[in-house]
Amino acid sequence: MQKISKDRFVYTGLEKTRSIAELKMLEQMRELALPVPKPLAARVERVGLLQYRNDILIETIPGTKDGFKILKKNKLSSKTWFNIGTTIRRFHDQGVFHSDLNIHNILIDKNDCIHVIDFDRCEFRNQADDWKKQNLQRLQRSLLKEKGLHSDFNYTTKDWQQLMAGYNS
Repeated sequence: MQKISKDRFVYTGLEKTRSIAELKMLEQMRELALPVPKPLAARVERVGLLQYRNDILIETIPGTKDGFKILKKNKLSSKTWFNIGTTIRRFHDQGVFHSDLNIHNILIDKNDCIHVIDFDRCEFRNQADDWKKQNLQRLQRSLLKEKGLHSDFNYTTKDWQQLMAGYNS
């Protein structure tokens, strides 16, 4: 169904809808003091017998910018790359698997504080390390992809090394 319409999904119960699942996950992550936006509301609208549409409303995180937009104009400091790594590690240590970990979903404020957004289809997982490595590889692929698509994208191998230094600290 998602291939036909990006706005409609198969309805299998309210608790299994994407917006309700994301809202609950955000609430749990906030209880764990992880840097995520505050969820405000979720809406599920039934469409016929088997489909639904949904939305989630989250609080804006003041003073943050999308990591991609920053890297299109400027370089990030070594400290910021390190902070991205330590932040991702905090999520992983709590068992948070981000299904779409990419630079667009990493927000950075003027004090180099890192926030992560877009937890649709994400989940808590056990502490086995396999998924953590794959999650980091997903982020690295997204950075390399953006570098290949945009000649003005400010990302280097040294930046990844700083991120990993933060992750492993």
